[in-house]
Amino acid sequence: MRNVFFFLFLVVAIWTGIEVMNHGMGGAFGGFFVDVGLAQPDEGPEDTPMGRAASGFEAAYERSERRVENQLE
Repeated sequence: MRNVFFFLFLVVAIWTGIEVMNHGMGGAFGGFFVDVGLAQPDEGPEDTPMGRAASGFEAAYERSERRVENQLE
């Protein structure tokens, strides 16, 4: 019985981690952590790791475009 509870705890912990990783603390489980008072509402798509990576990529791409345009002038 103890192993069953440990397994269920492990599954819930992994599920919670994946949900927070994908949607951020404010968006996980439909905003449950905001309703409980454990997190602030999401600021936007940059709240998740994928959003931060995407914005970093876009910023680097724009810098490289400006650098090429400056060299062509």
